Amino acid sequence: MDGPLEQRIRERIRSFDIPALLTLLKTTRYAGAEIEYRGQRTAVHQSHLVHDIEFIDAPDLKVIITVNMGLLSAQSPLPSFLMQTMDQLDHDRLERFIGYFDHLLLRDCFAGLYPEREESLLPGWRRASRDRLRLLRPTCPSTLHWLFHKVFPETELAVRREVRQQRVPARELRMGASTLGEGDSMGGFAAIPTGGVEVRIHCDEPRASNGVLWAEEARRRFDAQVLPLLSETVLMLTVVLVLRDQESVLRLAPDGYLGYYALQDSPAQTQQVVIFSGDTTGLQGLANAPDGYTRAPSG
Repeated sequence: MDGPLEQRIRERIRSFDIPALLTLLKTTRYAGAEIEYRGQRTAVHQSHLVHDIEFIDAPDLKVIITVNMGLLSAQSPLPSFLMQTMDQLDHDRLERFIGYFDHLLLRDCFAGLYPEREESLLPGWRRASRDRLRLLRPTCPSTLHWLFHKVFPETELAVRREVRQQRVPARELRMGASTLGEGDSMGGFAAIPTGGVEVRIHCDEPRASNGVLWAEEARRRFDAQVLPLLSETVLMLTVVLVLRDQESVLRLAPDGYLGYYALQDSPAQTQQVVIFSGDTTGLQGLANAPDGYTRAPSG
């Protein structure tokens, strides 16, 4: 018996396209299930692609997707006399025989819509994607803006070059043993100006579309989708999350007393959270925890 999720999918099945349907199935318990494609046997053109879906639990998980294309559809390349012959037969052996080849053709057709998802169609696609990204110069602000826009499509982005003070190890200065001008420094490190890029992610709401706080969601997207692509590129990068309308922030003012005055909502203000600051190769990277604000709020 179909559960609530299966019923909702069947109710809206004609609104799906195949890539979106397969992506949805991967998030359910049918992620590793066998998928069989069947063509809807009809002589009338249909206005939708996906006609029906069937979930089978026993003996093994299986999903049967019926579509309005293929060898048995109205656009079938098979001669019409073959369709008439199947109508006159009192069994479905011929239809099941054609359906075997129909499944293979439909499977390869739908896999070709997004060949990067099928490793057998494009071997080494992920490695080639990294090479193409390097050709686009990931250190260029325009390339970074394009990359972050793919990961954060619902936000506003600002990408600019910046000069930052980078700490590098240096020989310590010792009284009576070091000569001025030899390059020694106090504290065992020196701060030198280096070029870098700053990315600001502007959000109008405190939570993402999935209900998770932006401070957590932005960090998760950056770690999972952006940082792996830049791990082979030496880039001093700073990613700042700017929250224009921050909720659930308690602020104690000098003229207020906790436990005496009632808590009041503070006016809308901008909060900034540093998601990442450092070298993208991981040698000197510093990723700040998303649950604390690392910069003072700017009004």
